Amino acid sequence: MNTMYHMKPLQKLDDVCDVPSCMYKLQPVCTFSFDPAAKIHGLKGEPLSATAADPMSAEIDNFLKKAENDELSKLAERQQRVLQQLAALKQDLLSLRTELKINKPAAASSVSPQKTKGQLKAEPINLINLQDFVINASPEHVPYSLLALKNLWKDRLNLQVECFTHSTVPKLSDEAVNFQKAISSTSEAIASQLPVIKVTLIWKNVGTYTEMITSPTSYVPICGEVNILRYLSRCGPSEYNYELLQNVVEVDSILDACYLLINKQNIKQRQQILRTLGAKLGKTIGFGGEDVSMCDIAFTSAVKQVQRTVGKDINPNMAKCIARVATVVGM
Repeated sequence: MNTMYHMKPLQKLDDVCDVPSCMYKLQPVCTFSFDPAAKIHGLKGEPLSATAADPMSAEIDNFLKKAENDELSKLAERQQRVLQQLAALKQDLLSLRTELKINKPAAASSVSPQKTKGQLKAEPINLINLQDFVINASPEHVPYSLLALKNLWKDRLNLQVECFTHSTVPKLSDEAVNFQKAISSTSEAIASQLPVIKVTLIWKNVGTYTEMITSPTSYVPICGEVNILRYLSRCGPSEYNYELLQNVVEVDSILDACYLLINKQNIKQRQQILRTLGAKLGKTIGFGGEDVSMCDIAFTSAVKQVQRTVGKDINPNMAKCIARVATVVGM
């Protein structure tokens, strides 16, 4: 049977160890972090003051400051290089402007001057854009702009319109009948020599939202007579394309107002829009100056469609503009 025996301890915990004098004393490392007031002994054992800096902490601080200074120096150098590149680019642009003889842009005026039809270059019509399409229109809201474009383009493009009546329309109004007769007539001698756009006009109960369908398979309609007018302006003769004018933004705002004049059902809203258009027209003979413009056509067609509700709000100058358009383009 094995028995355990006791062994005399080699070292007692309270024994004092004699430290050789050739070594320097060092406080525990933990006192550097948690006891800032602890005394730190130097290389020869002399105590340092509680406020003296720890050599290790001082070294870390110096390292961090150096790293921070290096980063700031690099950032400053990169910024300086970017500024130099921008200055060089600006100089290149100025040199290029000088070579091309481009003057500094003049201050934009509040209203840009509008080119007349005679100032727009008449270019050959792109036959690729002359595709056939269908227009659905209500006989209560006749799209007079089609008739205006047909007569306005009679020497440049043949807008060939064929009319049909949908089963939902039992009888056409006198206004629609007269419009159908006027737009179906054409001069065969001139029309036979011109490019052709074939339009199928179907009288249908679509309300104020006249729609144009360019692709029967996908059936993606263009809604609104004004938007149809925009589309045809791009396809037709270039001298009638309002997007080539300098004040295209102003023209678009007038066309938008004409669209709202037709489609707003509230009489007060229509009266407000009509006053806005009257202010834009001012005392001039037309929105496009001496020549009949797309704005004049859209405005005349819109007023003719809502004349029963806002007829009393049409001022004399508006009436002159409408009468001039009706005389020139046969509306």
